[in-house]
Amino acid sequence: MGTGFIVLDVIRNSVGTTATEKRFAGGSCGNVLTILAYFGWHANAVGRIGDDHVGRELVDDLSKWHVNTKLLQVETGRGTPIIVQENYLDARGRPRHRFSRACPVCGATLPAYRPLLTSEAATISAKLPSHSVFYFDRVAPGTLELAQKSRANGALVVFEPSGIKDERLFAECLKAAHVVKYANDRIEGVHDVVAKTKVPVEIETFGAKGLRLRVRANGRAGAWNELPAFSAPELLDAAGAGDWTTAGFIHGLMRKRASPDEAVADFDAIVFAIRQGQALAALNCGFEGARGLMYIADAKRVLELSAAIVKGTKTPSVAEVQSKKRVNGHSNDKECLTCSGARSLHA
Repeated sequence: MGTGFIVLDVIRNSVGTTATEKRFAGGSCGNVLTILAYFGWHANAVGRIGDDHVGRELVDDLSKWHVNTKLLQVETGRGTPIIVQENYLDARGRPRHRFSRACPVCGATLPAYRPLLTSEAATISAKLPSHSVFYFDRVAPGTLELAQKSRANGALVVFEPSGIKDERLFAECLKAAHVVKYANDRIEGVHDVVAKTKVPVEIETFGAKGLRLRVRANGRAGAWNELPAFSAPELLDAAGAGDWTTAGFIHGLMRKRASPDEAVADFDAIVFAIRQGQALAALNCGFEGARGLMYIADAKRVLELSAAIVKGTKTPSVAEVQSKKRVNGHSNDKECLTCSGARSLHA
């Protein structure tokens, strides 16, 4: 179960002689849920989208990967959140990307993420099917309520914030979580807040340098353990690396466990799970898009390769990863995102 940043990713590639554009379901929450569905989980998306053409594209892509979208609230007269990712080469010829909320056709500001309404939290909570993991990446009162109820009902709660803003509310979100994961360059002052709330598992990422984690469970004092990143078979697009790390971690830690308390107390299992997530992130860097790996490779093959990378027995090439050609789930629609968004989702 996941709620938070679920958007339509518009990936524009200016590398090469011709510019290309592809559209995928994305956002941190959208990516984590879809990757888990790819690995065989019953994933459920909770959030707010617009009654528009963009919303239809988003739902279509999520549905192709068997993510349940019944708990996405479709709002009349509102736009579906969109993020534009522009891929380019820097002055030294290295692949880079930047994000924008401006329509690449007309320049208009694209619709932004809208958190769950507190007034809807109780209704949504009553509709939630039984779940073993609850993931969220945005701080909001309604989201906190769902996280607290999920934890009380025995789910592992994973919190991946992008900012603090309201420190009191942020601290409450941390108290509801078993795992917190954040990027080093995004949040200032996070260490003190996390230490006060004593989140059992804390993961801090450093991009290409890797990550560090500490565990405050089973008598551990919470010393940092540094884990370097794995080398990518080819660096084409680093977007989505953090989402693969998170999804791989959840999959590796919880696929054989029913109890979150048992999971966060097993230090060796935590390390292996996060290493598998890092290996998956490295594999995805060889393909375009935050989830590009999924569109050209079979999940079983991908998990086997990631396990081999962790064990040090394999450094696969991009060609080796392409085990099975999949149907592209992206759209090449070149319409203006702002104008096309006016069309009804139910048209």
